Amino acid sequence: MKVIYFHRNTKAGYSINKVTQTIVREIEDKEEYYMPSAGSGLKDLIKNIRFIRSHRQKGAIHHITGDVHYGILGLIGYKSVLTIHDTVGLDFIQMSRLKSLIYKMLWFRIPMMLATKVLCISEVTKSYLMKYSSRKDIRVIHDAIDSSLQFSQLKQINSPVKILFVGVKDNKNLIRCFEALKGIDCIVTIIGKPSPKQIRALSENGINYTSKSNLSDKELNAEYYNCDIVSFCSLFEGFGMPALEAHQAGRPVLCSTIPVLKEVAGEAACYADPYDVASIRSAYLRLVNDETYRQQLVEKGKENVLNFFPSFIKKQWEDVYHEL
Repeated sequence: MKVIYFHRNTKAGYSINKVTQTIVREIEDKEEYYMPSAGSGLKDLIKNIRFIRSHRQKGAIHHITGDVHYGILGLIGYKSVLTIHDTVGLDFIQMSRLKSLIYKMLWFRIPMMLATKVLCISEVTKSYLMKYSSRKDIRVIHDAIDSSLQFSQLKQINSPVKILFVGVKDNKNLIRCFEALKGIDCIVTIIGKPSPKQIRALSENGINYTSKSNLSDKELNAEYYNCDIVSFCSLFEGFGMPALEAHQAGRPVLCSTIPVLKEVAGEAACYADPYDVASIRSAYLRLVNDETYRQQLVEKGKENVLNFFPSFIKKQWEDVYHEL
């Protein structure tokens, strides 16, 4: 059973490829291809669809692993699996009416109609997808945690507390988090390049910070080990891998109360209302000051992450392939 994987161009983003490779590298009979174009213009779409057509094979299973959903147009008549990670572009980012319509049709409605199997990575994402498709067979298969990230015992927190933020897009809610940290003795590490507005918020709230970009997996793992608390108080997510990575690394994590993070992190996170700065601040202070609570979260995280081990998720992928 050969599986041909089609991935988006790495210049279009790193996160989807990272979580996908956790499983793909364990699949034996496979071929992998990355889209030649990272853009989303008409010429880019045509180029990528033609690329997929030129690499499809009769009898093989073709799996589009995320983002380039429109690539299904190059697989009509062939066995296909489409993984959809989120609907951020439709449900969070503001677009013109025309652009939103085109995006909805080419990235969601048409691909979900044509794909042999449609997968998504959380029950919350599935609920959003149901707005754009009448399919009843959309299947939820969670992302898998990278097993290269190992548990590291958290030592006592000393001042300044080291807080890790992963991601800088608007849905990550960094500015409210920075406002909540005003007056708390901390050093913030941000994975990604903060915007001028975010940098201004850091300065206005007197927060010492460093930002790091283009990290290898090993370097990103080191940031988890080096921090005391992982902050992931997002407004919108398709899944929530940083919460699991905090669990795997043995670090307490602050999450927002959005449903998908409760689905992923369960009882192993300290929750805050992402729209309420006072709520976020209260959560930070509890994590900083209550050592017993921190350790309870870490222990619950060790248990929770077992549900996302690669071997468990790989079997679910293979079950889908065997159905084709």
